[in-house]
Amino acid sequence: MDRFKSIFAVGFGGAAGAILRYCVILSAGHSFFPLGTLLINIVGSFLLGMINGYFASKKKSFVFLALGSGFCGGFTTMSTFSQEVVNLLQTSLPLAGMYLGATLLFGLAAAFLGLGLFEKRRGETL
Repeated sequence: MDRFKSIFAVGFGGAAGAILRYCVILSAGHSFFPLGTLLINIVGSFLLGMINGYFASKKKSFVFLALGSGFCGGFTTMSTFSQEVVNLLQTSLPLAGMYLGATLLFGLAAAFLGLGLFEKRRGETL
């Protein structure tokens, strides 16, 4: 793949993902519990699972880069998650534990679910 096109694909997807993340965070509002980031990371895990499942038996393309590394990378957010866990640890240990556990449990489940949508189709041409 052409390096410049690959970089452009990741950048384009990343910008779209970051804009959507910002819109979701604005829509979720601010409360004592970071529900917006939780939803973003769960949905992003599901999408990345689907993308990886779909492209598992295909030649990696600019679309794969734009959607996987770009969009999902820009949409999901480890740094915000980490900061929100730290903030919750300072105010409420039970809420911090719930947030940490929910993100890990539901994020992994969503990734497996997304991947599973294409599991049976690996090796087939869609």
